[in-house]
Amino acid sequence: MEGFEYVVNPPVAAKVAFGSTMHRDVMPISGPAMSSYMRSLQTELREFPGPLDYDCAKPIGFKYPSNAGFSALANKMPRLPVVRDQIIPPLGTYEPSPWVLRAGYTFDRQVSTLPKWLTPGPSTYSIHNKYPNYKIETAFGSCRLIWPAVAVFCGPKHDAVCIVCHETPKGDYFHSFASDKDMCRQCMAEQMGTIKHCALSVVERYRKRQYIKQFVPARYCGFFHDHNGTTAATETTSRRELRAKIRVENYLYRFASKVA
Repeated sequence: MEGFEYVVNPPVAAKVAFGSTMHRDVMPISGPAMSSYMRSLQTELREFPGPLDYDCAKPIGFKYPSNAGFSALANKMPRLPVVRDQIIPPLGTYEPSPWVLRAGYTFDRQVSTLPKWLTPGPSTYSIHNKYPNYKIETAFGSCRLIWPAVAVFCGPKHDAVCIVCHETPKGDYFHSFASDKDMCRQCMAEQMGTIKHCALSVVERYRKRQYIKQFVPARYCGFFHDHNGTTAATETTSRRELRAKIRVENYLYRFASKVA
């Protein structure tokens, strides 16, 4: 056929990505087709970019934790060494005191005593001595009652009489349940003083100590009861205060001696 021009049309490319008409590159460098993972691995396309090539929306840098304007681990030493003052001042800057020959003897000096330590040393504590345990009344293996460290005698009148001075003890005293005798604290202190005296022999000192050991701390119930001359009693303090008093005394009497 004359005058007929044969034209071959190229095949139309099929649409990919679920019918999307977006142009997709195989290895995109920029654009919305790049993911965050691809951007993290993307290198700089330019070989040597200059400082003015970057468009920074925020100022470069961050606030340092130090108020001086540099990091906390930076070296703060001055670059140049500090000029040290001379230990020996030059002549003319001071007035020397006249030299006086000191005496060769030492009895003209005043000895200054050093202050003593208020805290006792380790050797002052008797850690090798075992303190006595509490006097506990048990029932079937369980703790039933903790006896007071000080025996309390309850009655209409205070009938205790010291066997040495023959006077009624004031406050706490000592009582012997074996011989039913009483001794005030002043006389007990004198008896302990005589035991420590060197004039006694070993046998006499042993006998007196065995006799003194029979006396235990005791007191009249006047601190808690008001008998008013009768067998009936009125409590002057609460039971709670009495239990607290007994609890403290039971603890302190383990470390206290008989002599007040």
